[in-house]
Amino acid sequence: MSVISRIVSYAPKALGYGKRIVKAAPDAIFGTGAEVAGSAMRATKGGAATKAKAGFKALEGMQKSGSFWSRATGNLGLIKSMPAKYARAAKISGKGFFGQAAAGVKGLFKGLGKNMPFLAAASTLLFELPNIWSATKEQGIGQGVKEVGKAGARLAGGATGAAIGSAICPGIGTMVGWFVGDWLTGKVVGKSYSEKKAEAEEALAQAQAMQQQAQIPFQGGNPYNNPYAMTNPTYDYNNPYANDIMMQNINFNQLA
Repeated sequence: MSVISRIVSYAPKALGYGKRIVKAAPDAIFGTGAEVAGSAMRATKGGAATKAKAGFKALEGMQKSGSFWSRATGNLGLIKSMPAKYARAAKISGKGFFGQAAAGVKGLFKGLGKNMPFLAAASTLLFELPNIWSATKEQGIGQGVKEVGKAGARLAGGATGAAIGSAICPGIGTMVGWFVGDWLTGKVVGKSYSEKKAEAEEALAQAQAMQQQAQIPFQGGNPYNNPYAMTNPTYDYNNPYANDIMMQNINFNQLA
């Protein structure tokens, strides 16, 4: 079988996988998919591929329960309730003020961790939408599409990192995983249009400042524009021997 024939035979299968990934992506990026996938990965024995497969299947299963918006925002209330819940448990167990405070902080991180994909994705979009608009307006739709691709890749990388982090340590692991995944993906896709534009404008401003400094006109008596340099206010510029004591004492009539 030729290479082209193999590609053609695998194309329907690859297309099917692509559709499944696209359908599951919103829950992974904006919803609570990272937590669900991470839980399934922790409960599955085997290698990384086996765990990843289990996590993806659990992610697909989320589409059977309620609307996407309810799944995406379902854990937002935990940011407020988890700290109080953990602090109350610490009080019941006999811990003092500092113990209760530490438990409350732990609960806060738990609540934030469960909502990290939604919060991080929302903040990323908040910054990326103006960047995409600016790129499209100034450089055309082609540049805008590139910026959309970069933003999508960063969101997917963050969601993947969050799922892995959640599988290792729910809560704080989810948060750290998202930031690491987003950072690594950002290194791969490169800086955004707005970042490159800002750097170019800063470099241009520095170049213009250096050019202006180099064009400062000569200020008589101080060729280096040194404010501490001293000049002789009594120097007679019309007499080349004005500061030469020996030449001043010579009687030119006697020499003649």
